[in-house]
Amino acid sequence: MRDIAGSLVARLRSDIIGQSCVVFVGAGSTTERYFRDGGFYARIKKEAAYSADPPDPSFPKLMQYFCDQVDGGRHNRLIREAISYIEDFCSPGEPNRVARSAASSLATIPYFNRIVTTNWDPILEREMDVLVPIVEDRDLAFWDDKKRQVLKIHGCITRPYSIVATQSDYDACLSKNPLIFNKLRDLMATKTFIFIGYSMRDEDFRSIWEAITGVLGHFTKLAYAIDPKFKPETAAYWRERGIELVQSYDSTFLGKLRESLEQDGFIPSKAYLGFLDRQDTGIRRLHGKLDQNTNGGMASAMYQDGLMHELEGVLSSAYMGTKRKEDFEQDLNWTAGIVKKAIEADNFIEVAYWTGRCVVLEWLCARKTSQIPPLLPPSKNGPLSSIHQRLRPDGTAHRRVGPLAWAKERGRTPA
Repeated sequence: MRDIAGSLVARLRSDIIGQSCVVFVGAGSTTERYFRDGGFYARIKKEAAYSADPPDPSFPKLMQYFCDQVDGGRHNRLIREAISYIEDFCSPGEPNRVARSAASSLATIPYFNRIVTTNWDPILEREMDVLVPIVEDRDLAFWDDKKRQVLKIHGCITRPYSIVATQSDYDACLSKNPLIFNKLRDLMATKTFIFIGYSMRDEDFRSIWEAITGVLGHFTKLAYAIDPKFKPETAAYWRERGIELVQSYDSTFLGKLRESLEQDGFIPSKAYLGFLDRQDTGIRRLHGKLDQNTNGGMASAMYQDGLMHELEGVLSSAYMGTKRKEDFEQDLNWTAGIVKKAIEADNFIEVAYWTGRCVVLEWLCARKTSQIPPLLPPSKNGPLSSIHQRLRPDGTAHRRVGPLAWAKERGRTPA
């Protein structure tokens, strides 16, 4: 399956790097991944004492049966069961770890910025650091093309009234939130969809797909669904409808994708992030011991502030997958411009601070593995020369001056 996943990664590589792919996530990649006691479907079937025909109804038909037979046609009992079920996956423990695994891997890949899901649980938006998922039409007022977006077409457990569960809910959901489905159709017309966490044998998935592709017809772009257990007849059925089934696991596909992006320098490896983390620890340890009562000490302290602030930002962005290679390169160019302006202004505090930030970005973009200089080296040329001209060869100041005295002397306020 690794070879199959690798082949899919190679095929989609340019689309992924161009941010032209949308990942459509099903419960099989979150709460149903743990599949305790048969999952939510089995739980509801047991609670409803279901014994009618057909023996294994579709998900929405079973949910409809439960509401009609157990709760007089109301949804209260069903939503309470859903809340109880999902709560187990949102607190620390093995169910939580398993349910978060695919979403956590997905979150580290910055080239996926549009996620669609039918899941009710809040795992995806939490892992991907999306504060406001798009659940209802009115949420589209807060859609931001520059940020990651999670589109939840079947509601969210944090808004119980939005849940789409029963057959009647499915029938009404397109008319209830037409703008949500218009947004989804727009994405399907222009992006390549990758489905994970779905059983392509499920009748309810077929109804979802047909509902959202009905308008586009044969103009719908070819989509891909990762399903490790599909049968040949299932593959033929879906290929006719514009989805190519790929026999692999979501974790295998995401792992191969990350490996490919790391090898080509599009994202830093976990090993390299560990190196940066260790550099940050060493610099923070030294920073607490640094004497800041000289020009040299003050400059090195400000330089270290820049190092630590940028390392914190780089590590956070890389772990959360919120910045691409291109974003870090733009940051480097922007920061170098600030250093240049600070040199022209003869502001050694600003030069030192922004040089620290610039050094970290230089290390990251070039994937340097040598130690990041923890102090301003006297022999360094270029941006720091205006500082070193004031220092003795051993790095000490020609005269002692504290930062406030320096600012008063220059008529400036330290940054």
